[in-house]
Formats: sequence, C-alpha cells, structure tokens
Amino acid sequence: MLKLSQESPLFILLIIISFLIVTLAAWLSSKPFVIKQFGFNDIIQLLALPFFISLLLERSLEVFITTWRGPAAEQLNISVQQQKLLVHEHRNFLETQQKQNPLAALEYNQINELPPVGMSLEQQIIQNFTQNQELPSTTKLQIDNLNHKIHELTEKERKRVAYKSDTRIIALWTSLLFGLLISAIGIRSIEPLVIIDSDNTMQVILFRCLDALLTGGLIAGGSEGIHKLIQVFIDFMEATSKQIKGKGLS
Repeated sequence: MLKLSQESPLFILLIIISFLIVTLAAWLSSKPFVIKQFGFNDIIQLLALPFFISLLLERSLEVFITTWRGPAAEQLNISVQQQKLLVHEHRNFLETQQKQNPLAALEYNQINELPPVGMSLEQQIIQNFTQNQELPSTTKLQIDNLNHKIHELTEKERKRVAYKSDTRIIALWTSLLFGLLISAIGIRSIEPLVIIDSDNTMQVILFRCLDALLTGGLIAGGSEGIHKLIQVFIDFMEATSKQIKGKGLS
C-alpha cells in the first residue's frame, strides 16, 4: 500500500486536484445560499429522522452480519481457547518437570521471563534452548513442543483479530452504502436549513451531492454519533442562554 507523505508527488497531485475542484465548485456557485430562520426544535426534529434510521440500520446490519460472519468467528474463538488450553497444559507439565530436573527448572524459568525489547517469546525460547545443551533430550523435545504450541496460538489469535477487523470493515462500508442511498432518495440534513436558488442548476446539483454525502456519513456513523451531536448542540444552546441571561441581569 502506498504511503502518502508531504514530499511525495502523489500527495502534491492530490492537493492540486482538490484545489481545482474547490475552485470549480466556487466558480459554479458564485451566489451563496440564504439560510432560513431556525431554532432549537427545528434542529432536534431535523436530526431525529437520521437518528431513527441509524438505529434501524444498526440493528439490521447486526442481524445480517452475525448470521453471515458469526459462525466462522465462533470457530476462531473456540480454536484460540483450545490452543490456550494446550499451552497451559504444556506449561503445567514443564512445572512438574522442573521439580525433578534442576536444568529443566532453569530453562523453564528463562521461558517464563519476559523477552528483551525487539525479541519475541519464540525467539527467546530458541536462544535459551541453543545456549543450554546439557538438558535431557526429552526436556528439549518438550520445550520445542511448547514453542510450537505458542507459535500456533499466536497465529490463531492473529487470524481472529484479522477476521474481526474484516467484519468491522464490511459493516462500515455496508452502512455507508445504505446511508448514501437513503440520503440520495431525499433524507437530507442541510437542505432543509437553506433556501435553494432553483435558477442555478449546477449549484443545486453540487450542493445536494455534498449534502447526500454528509448525511450518508452521518447515518453510517451510528446512532451514538448522532446522539453526541445532539448533546453538543443542547449544551451549546444552554451555555448561550445562560450567557444571555447573565448579560441581561448585569
């Protein structure tokens, strides 16, 4: 994957393209919109519908994605738990061995210590194993077996984390798609607050496209995000009201 930096030509090209798009949009929309008079109740009513749609979308996606991705996720969880049990059993076995063999006790204590910075647990086990050649062959085999089990556990946990990450990405893109479709058919969050000049067709098209993108992203962000937005607006209105009352009393 390409990494963008401020010195890369791709980053500079994106900046130039963005500037040209904004310039073109400003040129096509030279006349600003007139904002309607609105109050606190108008904002709450305006955000109530996207909030309700977002709730429905969240619950629906939860059912669909759980039905689709849930069984495989459960299998990964079971596999990780089983592997953890195997590692725990091998550790317990080595703990019993250390009581009988002092060399094995020394090597097992080295395994339980945290590895130094830049070294994984598996690398530490291999290093400790190669540095101590006086261990019995059976103990060396058990340590190798424990090392293998730990490596398998790490791989299974990595697969589980990757699967959960893929599930979240699928849910996010799906909710964004549905949010854009819902906003495209007429559920908007900014258009009800402005007076549109129907004579400037290009300006109206650009404005409605951007409004659909913003509303779709708002719906896809979830009900919690809309609730926080409403709470911020309520806090702002309350703080403004207190300041006005304070100035009036003074």
